[in-house]
Amino acid sequence: MGKLGGKLMWAIAGTAANKMARSYTRSALHRDDGAPRLPRKARRQDGMGMMLGWAVATGVILAIADVLTEQGKDSAHAR
Repeated sequence: MGKLGGKLMWAIAGTAANKMARSYTRSALHRDDGAPRLPRKARRQDGMGMMLGWAVATGVILAIADVLTEQGKDSAHAR
């Protein structure tokens, strides 16, 4: 039962952190009247540079996830 309580605590903490991050991000990206703070060109996101940037960012995230997965396998195998 102790493991379930710990997992539940982490789930609640993660949910609260996610909600807080979304709230801060939303307030940083919008003015008080609800209009976006980004310039029109950044809001459109239809350029080749933007697509390339998203592809690079996605690759970096997947590479980090792959490394973390491998480290988890190595640490579990060492036990």
